[in-house]
Amino acid sequence: RAPAPWKKLRLSRKKPRQLLPAASFCGLLLRGFAVVRRGFGVLPGAVAALREGCEAHLLALLEEWGLCALHAKRAAVRTADLSLVRCLRVKRG
Repeated sequence: RAPAPWKKLRLSRKKPRQLLPAASFCGLLLRGFAVVRRGFGVLPGAVAALREGCEAHLLALLEEWGLCALHAKRAAVRTADLSLVRCLRVKRG
């Protein structure tokens, strides 16, 4: 059986919720591009696609992090779990 926090995580994944606030992500992106080149614009569709890709990557990382803690029979994640996930991702390619 999965512990109670993992049930909540599964339920929250069903709701279409955005992890990264749109205004913060857009501001971060525009500041990053301003360093590269002045007057460089980014289309709203491109910002949405980048944000969605970042959210998918972050969610996959968090899921794998949680699975490492679950495998160790712990309810809380640790920094060692994150380093394990990074190591596994490098080995997978």
